[in-house]
Amino acid sequence: MTDLAKIADELAELAREDTIAAQERGRAAALIVESKSEIDQRLGRPNDYGSALNMMTGMMTAYLDPAKIGEAAELIRAAIRTIDQRAGRPRGLSSRPPFVDPTRIAELRALPTDRWDFRRLIELCRELNVAAANDCHMSTGYIIRTILNHVPPVFGLGDFKQLVSNYSFPKSVKAAMQRLQGQGRDGADFHLHQPIRTHETLPTATQVAFSAELDVLLGEVIRVTRTPKSGG
Repeated sequence: MTDLAKIADELAELAREDTIAAQERGRAAALIVESKSEIDQRLGRPNDYGSALNMMTGMMTAYLDPAKIGEAAELIRAAIRTIDQRAGRPRGLSSRPPFVDPTRIAELRALPTDRWDFRRLIELCRELNVAAANDCHMSTGYIIRTILNHVPPVFGLGDFKQLVSNYSFPKSVKAAMQRLQGQGRDGADFHLHQPIRTHETLPTATQVAFSAELDVLLGEVIRVTRTPKSGG
């Protein structure tokens, strides 16, 4: 039986490369075909994941760039979650929706890299999904805080507090940014800097439930990066 998780990890590793040699593109194409066959077998045909992967397998190997290979990895991981859910296996990433939607990660992988290198942000999103899926609530908060520290230069600002105060977000977007700066950052800071105490309470998933707000922030990162400088 094909190990879909292993294929997804191998594709994700290839997608981190700046350029991909012809031999590696061929390997990626073969892995995508193999995973599509396995997904079709487990979920039946047609299915959304197999159909999307089928479009990739129909491309010439030369057009399999890192962004498309990364997108294939996220599609396979999403298929794994669906397979596990149908099989009633509430474990790891299959037990709940991912904290960062795979679509957002695929969009980040597809962004131009002439000005910003998004590989660290993409890896933070991946690790955030792993932490949240495994109920690592303090780690989830720490990674959210790290992302808030990481992205302000994309908007031309030095830190997230300046971003919330000075950037001309639409009203609804600004509200989401304020929640991240307030409850999100402050909650993470509390747990990050708290010395040992005689009695302790641990955070729950509710304290780090900022998936929607983070999705808004990542959407703005993508929008601003795609917007031509002359277009405002």
